[in-house]
Amino acid sequence: MITIIVVITMISIEELFGVKTNFDQQKLLKVISRNGVSDILFSLERNPQRFSQLMFETKLNPGILDRHLKALIDFNIVTKNSEVYELTDTGKRLISILQQLFRVLK
Repeated sequence: MITIIVVITMISIEELFGVKTNFDQQKLLKVISRNGVSDILFSLERNPQRFSQLMFETKLNPGILDRHLKALIDFNIVTKNSEVYELTDTGKRLISILQQLFRVLK
C-alpha cells in the first residue's frame, strides 16, 4: 500500500490535487513514503517502544531505523521520552489519515 504514496510523490501534488505544496510538505511526503516508515508508525500506534523493540518488530537495520526515526522526530510525528519512542498528537493524526487512505485503496 505504501507504493501508492511513493507514486503520489512522483507526481506533482498540484497536478494531482490542484493544491500547491511547500518544500516541507513535499519533504514530509517523501519521508512517510520511505520503505519501513509506515511499519514504524503502526508499531508505535500500538504502544511506545524502545529502539531495539522497533528494530525487532519492523525488521529494519539499525542505521535505517535511526534515519527514519530522526526524520519523524524532525517533523514532530514521533518523540523520544527517555529510551522510548512514541507518537505525538501529530503522529496520531497522521496514522488516522493513513488508515483512511488504506481503506480507500482496499
